[in-house]
Amino acid sequence: MSVTDPKYYSSRQILLLSQLLHTNDIDNYAKLKSFNPNKLQALISEWKQHKINGLNGQALNNTDSPIKLNTINQLLELYEKLLAKYEVDNTEELANTVYFMRIMELEDVIKKDQESFTEILQE
Repeated sequence: MSVTDPKYYSSRQILLLSQLLHTNDIDNYAKLKSFNPNKLQALISEWKQHKINGLNGQALNNTDSPIKLNTINQLLELYEKLLAKYEVDNTEELANTVYFMRIMELEDVIKKDQESFTEILQE
């Protein structure tokens, strides 16, 4: 699987990327493409090294693979594919879509934990 394939990244990783883009006022593909290359490289490093990537996965429904994206061109390609995959036009819409997807994932984990807890109590 290519590092520019959205399937490679968890909703948590995509949400973090969209938040980093938003924080840097990169709200669309054109801004991303014209953004300062040094700052973009720093953004990639921040995304890869963010402490959320090292959190205990089992407790947080973490299906994250290590982020292997390294270049600005890879980031541009990934961003374009993310917009297409989630059928959105900009960073804010991407963040909102992935945020609600992540909420549903977490609600599902909570529901499964509640069911497991109930089963244990009934034993």
